[in-house]
Amino acid sequence: MFKKFSRILMSSAFAVGLMFTPIYNAQSVAQAALAIQDNRAAADYWTSKNSSGNAVQVAASDLEMLNLQIRQKSSGAIVDLAAYPEKVYPQWIKGKLTSTMTLGGFDKAEVPALFKDAAPLTEFSFVQAKKNCGLDVVPAVCTVRYALTIDRTNIRLLPEDDGWFESKDDTYSDKLQATALDPCEPVVVLVDSQDKKFVFVESRTASGWVKPDKLAFTDKTTWLKYVAPKNYLTILASRKTIPQGKAFFQMGGKVLLRAVDIQKDNSWAIYMPSIDANGTIIEQGLNVANDNNVVKGALPVTENNIIKQAFRFLGEGSNPGGLSNNVDNASFVQDVYRSVGIELPSDIAKQEKVMARSISLKGMNREQRLDILKKSKAGSLLFAPDHVMIYLGTDDKGEPLAIHAIGSYFTFEDGKTVQRNVRKVVVSDLHFMSRDKVEMIDRITSIGNF
Repeated sequence: MFKKFSRILMSSAFAVGLMFTPIYNAQSVAQAALAIQDNRAAADYWTSKNSSGNAVQVAASDLEMLNLQIRQKSSGAIVDLAAYPEKVYPQWIKGKLTSTMTLGGFDKAEVPALFKDAAPLTEFSFVQAKKNCGLDVVPAVCTVRYALTIDRTNIRLLPEDDGWFESKDDTYSDKLQATALDPCEPVVVLVDSQDKKFVFVESRTASGWVKPDKLAFTDKTTWLKYVAPKNYLTILASRKTIPQGKAFFQMGGKVLLRAVDIQKDNSWAIYMPSIDANGTIIEQGLNVANDNNVVKGALPVTENNIIKQAFRFLGEGSNPGGLSNNVDNASFVQDVYRSVGIELPSDIAKQEKVMARSISLKGMNREQRLDILKKSKAGSLLFAPDHVMIYLGTDDKGEPLAIHAIGSYFTFEDGKTVQRNVRKVVVSDLHFMSRDKVEMIDRITSIGNF
């Protein structure tokens, strides 16, 4: 990410540090060449090979302390919402607005070489979008407001609906898209955009502009129930709507329980926030089936659980910033890990920084890298510039494999540089190349786990 907000612009959009400059696309060929399709593309292949795969790595009683340590090491990438000040002042607000602009490079005066509505972005559009942030009219004192998301909610780097893309034909990598939040996610609301069509929010792991109709405004006491829930369900499915066809969740989303025990019809009684005509919260009482798509609390932190959860995404689409209800490279890892109760930042560089145990591979040759990889436990994270993968282990031939959300990679044929678009979650070896002709195994900077 730049050190970047990975659900944002680069990971998965530029997958493995690869720019999406159109060169030559061969998507079906790419998937056949990169994605492994045989029995190694199944969770059972890996879990059956791992004799210690069901051993608990982090006790449930230690999760709270681990997540506190992750937050402290994240350099502000994970916010302690419960401790958020009730009033904030101009420098605070301006800092938040400016840092969000900076993530996309929109803090500069020059108009970026991007396209809007298939035409070059104009200076007028660029200036107006920045002016809409209201940096020049920040209130002297802002009393924060409290809200919950009521559906999948896009966070934007500027208060702008239309996408800004790298080419007139690109509809994949919107440079204004920061990330997407699940329903029931608590946020603090700081200011309105000048046109009142957006509000600036901060969540646990992201900040930016959202549409207010995606929010249920509430009092602090109600809001705090969702900030630090005592009884909740975690979504285990890669995607789930509650109730059917309504609010869209991805793996790791949390739903507040109304009752701590399973109901007589083998369901869980939950709260789902919605809004009345004034945008004020209504906590709907609903029921969710007690099946393998949800779990009370979180799954135990085991290697096999991480692997099984990762494979639930296999074959699903990958879009930068979570567009099209998909994951990107870093959010794929983030979602898998939060299903076992571990809260990671949404930025690849910060994810690498917060690992409890980390081995640097910088300066190592291929043989040394392979030696360390083969000794690493399944479920470890493999970090490279602008890319992260979940390590699966070695196959029956001793080849290290990983599962990851990837945008593209490159091949070099007959003197031509060929960009292969994948845009899916796949299992692959580590020999695919970046634009600079370096295989992924030689790009890995560190291996981390908990």
